[in-house]
Amino acid sequence: MNPAVKHSLRASVVACALVLLLPMPASATRAAPPCWKTLLNDWYDGRIDNVYPIPCYQDAIRHLPTDIKVYSSAAEDIQRALQLAIAHAKNPKAPLPTITSSGPGGKQTTTTRGTAPLPGNKTPKGPIPSAIKNSSPGGATSFPLPLIILGGLALFLLAAGAVGLIIRRMQGRGPGSA
Repeated sequence: MNPAVKHSLRASVVACALVLLLPMPASATRAAPPCWKTLLNDWYDGRIDNVYPIPCYQDAIRHLPTDIKVYSSAAEDIQRALQLAIAHAKNPKAPLPTITSSGPGGKQTTTTRGTAPLPGNKTPKGPIPSAIKNSSPGGATSFPLPLIILGGLALFLLAAGAVGLIIRRMQGRGPGSA
């Protein structure tokens, strides 16, 4: 091997090792999400189960995506929770407020915060459903698992088609052969 190539290879290995060993800056470390994002993740199941600081509610309403504002009751639910949080802040010794919401079929349901089990939080039975549930963090900003699966399937089908095309060309039966 040429000495210049050896020298540049060693230099690149040392540079990569230094980059990996240097401490990461504070901005690159994982910080806690802002409270408005935590509030939106709490609302994601259709209910807000915790009491947050008052500015969190206002920030959450400001940061709502347009489709959530238009196609859901998020703004109204957060506004209602804001009013309950203000009432709770005025009298913190009072029990947690109750929430009345419209259930399926228009039925009114009243629950005290933290007492009713959440509808989508059943423990999955079996290894495959539990693996699927544990593979996605969930929440308002998480990447949907079905999209990952469909993307992988699309890539697999494209690769299979490319392999078939290559095999046909190698056998001489591809397009352009007489």
